Amino acid sequence: MTVTTKITMPVRSFRRIENPFEKDGKRMYLAVVKACDLASEFEEWREINPRDPKTTSGVAQKIASTLREDPESFFFKNRGITLLVKNATFDNESNGLAVELTDRSIHGLLDGGHTFAVIREAFDSLTEEEKAASIMNEAYVKLEILEGFPSRSEAVEIVGARNTSTQVKDQSLDNLLQRFDTIKQVLGNKPYADRIAYKEIEFNDEGEKKDIDIKEILSYLVCFDREGFDDKIHPVIAYSGKASVLKHVDNNHDRLQKYITILPDILEMRDYIYEKMPEAWNRQGGKFGRIESVGRYNKPVALPFSGQKTEYSIPSAFIYPVLAAFRSLVQIEDEECSWIIPPAEFFEKHQQEIIRRLVDQALVFRNPTKLGKEKTVWQTCYDYVAMEVLKSQLKK
Repeated sequence: MTVTTKITMPVRSFRRIENPFEKDGKRMYLAVVKACDLASEFEEWREINPRDPKTTSGVAQKIASTLREDPESFFFKNRGITLLVKNATFDNESNGLAVELTDRSIHGLLDGGHTFAVIREAFDSLTEEEKAASIMNEAYVKLEILEGFPSRSEAVEIVGARNTSTQVKDQSLDNLLQRFDTIKQVLGNKPYADRIAYKEIEFNDEGEKKDIDIKEILSYLVCFDREGFDDKIHPVIAYSGKASVLKHVDNNHDRLQKYITILPDILEMRDYIYEKMPEAWNRQGGKFGRIESVGRYNKPVALPFSGQKTEYSIPSAFIYPVLAAFRSLVQIEDEECSWIIPPAEFFEKHQQEIIRRLVDQALVFRNPTKLGKEKTVWQTCYDYVAMEVLKSQLKK
């Protein structure tokens, strides 16, 4: 939705930087603005910045220290703020800068989110009398203003290239490209929806860091990619390499869309396996808590997707091969995914044998990392589930 906003502020200096691409409408401006005059309205135009700034971070604390203790050097020590705008104009008589922004997915604070947040927090916490007397009035900040980039893809490319001091992760750029929109819709009404970080760093409304990484969710989705993996090639990348997961999802984005409809079931199945694994092993005479690399919490902990409690800290290498084996339960018809057998129902019936196969391997390897990367572990879990699914279909 287009929302036109015009933001004005006084500046100390303003100039246009000539470039070879002005004929295409691409312009660059540099402005110097007093930190206290930095417009607070930019707070509503931070969507294109791939990180949610937190003023308690180490980077932010250093910025704040310079602002409060050595404001005269702030201009030289700070990298400044970069804006993407529809257009920028300057009034020579009033020394006033006006920028127009119309699309939150393209325009706004491209870089310098921490600088903006620190400056606004510092001045917004003062009374008018305190502001007038503050030594922070000696601080100035650089503004780089880019105009004439009308497409989202161009904006994202600039964001990715500019945010290099702390490398912007692929997931942040994917989020800017709206590649996670379908997942957001499917999971939007789930209790854990506001805990999912779709960007590299993301905080909830209470200022707490979101604790479920979208890469983790994508790794579980990849476990069920029946077309990308078969009965011999298994999605070991889901466990071994989250960067590989992002690449797999990017390369197969359109094809994987149909699997997103069953994503809530997949996530709940992940937690169900986690919850039931100790009991399934103990029923067979084993002692799950004594398995090397398995830990115990001081008090029960809630699982992220189901909310059920567990006393055990189980390595993810124990979960992925079992979860991925259940892709045999997925059928694809007319580009839609559905379950041949409800996964929880199937697991309830066969959990002891599946868990026995996994734990037997864990006892041999005695190393979760090796276990999670060993293809034979994935194979033995998959073979059992595939065989039982075939038997159930033959009985019909």
